[in-house]
Amino acid sequence: MNSFLKSFTYAFNGIKLSLQQRNMKIHVCCAVMAITCGFIFKINITEWCIILICIGVVLALETINTAIESFVDLVEPNHHPIAGKIKDLVAGAVLIFSIISALIGIMIFGKYILDLLHNF
Repeated sequence: MNSFLKSFTYAFNGIKLSLQQRNMKIHVCCAVMAITCGFIFKINITEWCIILICIGVVLALETINTAIESFVDLVEPNHHPIAGKIKDLVAGAVLIFSIISALIGIMIFGKYILDLLHNF
């Protein structure tokens, strides 16, 4: 049981480390904005689930991206084309899902924003 609880300490340390990265801070700010909009517009439970899944996957991907980039730097501290390619690929994965999440956010919140604008 002690090692099980200790694993949470390591996991929270990983989250803390990822939050030190600039891109993670940007993703967290976007997540806070999406959650705030969810409360303001009183989105339904299905929309909440979709938004929270998008937030969770983007944050998890960014954490994985940071881990892989750190590992690549450890293995190949000098600039190497293959190391750069690996970093670009993982960053691309984060970007793909971030763009998809932004589009989902526009689809979900867009109707609420348009309704709000029509009421003025």
